[in-house]
Amino acid sequence: MNPRPLALAAGLLACMAAQAVSVTAQITAESALVGLQVAARQRAAKGLLPAEQNACFQALKSSEYFETAEAIVNKALSPAELAAADAFFESLPGRKYARHGVLAIYPALGEPLPAPLPELSAADGQAIEAFSATPVGQALLKRQVLQTWPAREALDRRGQELVARCKAVKPERAD
Repeated sequence: MNPRPLALAAGLLACMAAQAVSVTAQITAESALVGLQVAARQRAAKGLLPAEQNACFQALKSSEYFETAEAIVNKALSPAELAAADAFFESLPGRKYARHGVLAIYPALGEPLPAPLPELSAADGQAIEAFSATPVGQALLKRQVLQTWPAREALDRRGQELVARCKAVKPERAD
């Protein structure tokens, strides 16, 4: 038996599985994580959070929020809407728009930007306007369906689980 067709099939399945990950959910997860990490950094700067616990928060990855974000996205958007949203956020203007949104969290929480905001060209602006005029664009950008009370509660619950995990890290004792 020739193993090449099996290897090819396995590779195709892996690619299909990798593509099944929602970019929209990834962005939602990253946004939630940034808020948690900034809050931890601020508490540590005030001496209210031990360095070891802050290190735990800073070491978290957005994948910690992904399952929750994916459930929120799947509840708020139909499969066709999610596909359209993912297609936009996978495009260059969509990536810039998403990056801008994530970075905007920092000044909103009183922190300096960790990186410059992406520059949006006139073409980027037109693509963003075109997306915002679509039904899914209106749902995400105007009605903010991913920021409903149930969505925020779900992200807050996940955040509290992560807080409990990092708060359980025992600070080193200075003997």
